[in-house]
Parts: sequence; C-alpha cells; structure tokens
Amino acid sequence: MPRITVLVPVYNGASHLGETLTSLLTQTYKDFELLIIDDGSTDNSVKIIESFSDPRIRVMQKENGGLCSTLNLGIQEARGEYIARSDQDDISFPHRLDREITVADKYPETLGVFAYNTKIGRKHSWANSDKLTATNCIRVYDPINDGCLLGSTMLVRTSALREIGGFRERYYPVDDWDLECRLAEKGQVLVVCEPLVAYRFHRDASTYKIFAEMQRKRYWAEDSHRRRIQNLPELSFEEYLIQLPGNIPARLQRRRLGLWKLHTRIAGQHLLDGNYLRAAVNLTAASVLHPIDISKRIGRMLFRERIPVTTSGDLRGATVEGMQLHPELPGSEHRSNTQR
Repeated sequence: MPRITVLVPVYNGASHLGETLTSLLTQTYKDFELLIIDDGSTDNSVKIIESFSDPRIRVMQKENGGLCSTLNLGIQEARGEYIARSDQDDISFPHRLDREITVADKYPETLGVFAYNTKIGRKHSWANSDKLTATNCIRVYDPINDGCLLGSTMLVRTSALREIGGFRERYYPVDDWDLECRLAEKGQVLVVCEPLVAYRFHRDASTYKIFAEMQRKRYWAEDSHRRRIQNLPELSFEEYLIQLPGNIPARLQRRRLGLWKLHTRIAGQHLLDGNYLRAAVNLTAASVLHPIDISKRIGRMLFRERIPVTTSGDLRGATVEGMQLHPELPGSEHRSNTQR
C-alpha cells in the first residue's frame, strides 16, 4: 500500500490540470498514489487525465455532486496512511511531500501537517513572508490566530479525516476552514513556515454578494469551533444569523469590513495579474474603509523583498531536515512571544 494518497478533485479544470498533475508526479518523494476524482466534468479534463500513463495514477468518475462529496469519496477510497490534497489548479513544489512527511514522521502524534503558499497570477507572485517568525520553522496550528490554511498544502492522517467525518457540505464554501478547526480540536496539527505550494489566486469571490456569503459562513464556522471547545451545541446557519447584533451601527460595521476585505482581495488579484491601475482603484477604496490596515499592507508589500526574515532568539531547539522546531513542540526548551 502507498504511504500517501494524493487526492485531486477535478471539475472542469482543463486550463491548468496538466500543470498540476505534472507537479505531483515529479515529486522527490515517490511512495504515493495519485487519486484523481472527476466530478462530472464537461470540458477536456478527462482527456488530460488520460494523457498521463503513470502507474501511480488511479482515476474515479462520478456524477456532479460538488466539491465536498468529491473530497469525501476520496477520503473513503484512499489507500494511503496519509492524504495529501491538491486542488486542480495549484502547483506543488517538488519537495512538498518529502518535507511534509518528514515532519509527520518526526512527530508521530501529529494528526496533520500544513504549509505556507505562494500566490500566483498571470504576471506576478508573492508569498506572505511577513507572517514568518523564523526561517523554515515548524509550529503548532492555532485556528483562531492563524485562520484558514490552504487545503492544497495539507497532509493529514486518513484515519483522522475519517473519524471527524470529512468535509461538511453545509459549511461550503468554507468547508476546509470547518474541517481544519475540527482537526485541531482532535489533536496536534503542525504548520511548516515555508511556501510549498503555488496557489492560483482566482476571481471566484469578486462580487460583494458572493464574498459576503463566504464571510458569514467563515464566522459561523469560527462560532461553531468556539462552541465545541466550550462543550456547547453548534448553531445552525439560520440560528447563527438570528443571534447576530441587529442594530444599524453593527450592521453597517459588518458591511464596512466586508467591503474592505473584498476591495483588498480584488486589489491583490489585479496586482498579481499586472493590472496596476485597477489595483490602485481598489486599494484606494479599501484605504477609505480601513486606512490603517491598508497602509500596513502596502508597507509589507513594498518592503517584503528588502527585509530579510530572521530567526527569533527564542526559536531554538531541534531541527527536522534543516527546519527549526517551534518552542511549543516536544523537545524544545523555550517559548516564544513573537507575534505572527
């Protein structure tokens, strides 16, 4: 049996699927099966999949049922001890699986390993290097402080994914955030502070209506996480919306923050695509809605390449393949108060 099942859900992904599959089949780590599940594609996705003849590939086809049903089928059918997910248009760096399985083996009590990513557009790319507290460090995942991690970086025990019930459709499109919260509640999850995947930044939330729905679902998932920690029952989405503050100032504040996040996201998309004038328009709108945050973001963007990422004096301890161990992990001697 393969050590890892690399799970790729596919739906009309012909434009970038070949590049994604190539990045996975050329990994330096070789002990894996590549489970590709087509969710009723109507484009050339199946033909692209069939053009690859690697014996590690296993293909399944199903009627269109959505991303969650496709991922859950993959969890059910996986043969590997671990499942590594990759979306159909993201690019895994050659050492991704090797790096993640090394960390998982070093800390066998860990349920899963995630990593940072590099965002890519038509012309440019960037990694959120300002989030790093140490070069190539490993740290414990904290859902509330860290937020949602990119699903395409995950390497998680198959047994753990099955025990928590996989992805929950009712939380879509933030089902990955809900799963990561439940996984962290069950046991230790680690983050490799190094970009291991190139994430293709999309315009899939470029209207306020769609983006606002995503934000509401995100806050609902976070509320459910807090409730489970406090041994309280989860609220349904409708119950959660009802208990939100309904006064006009509170509603206006939520809308302001939603618009600020939307304009910031769209500005990032335009910058990655090289559309600087459009990016400036959205950054201007975002600065009106939240001037302090935007000034900080612009500063980080301008100086990201000029300011080296240094290792905090508190981040000492063991290493894993050149990576520094976060002080809160077993075997370390110091705690760090460095803010991410």
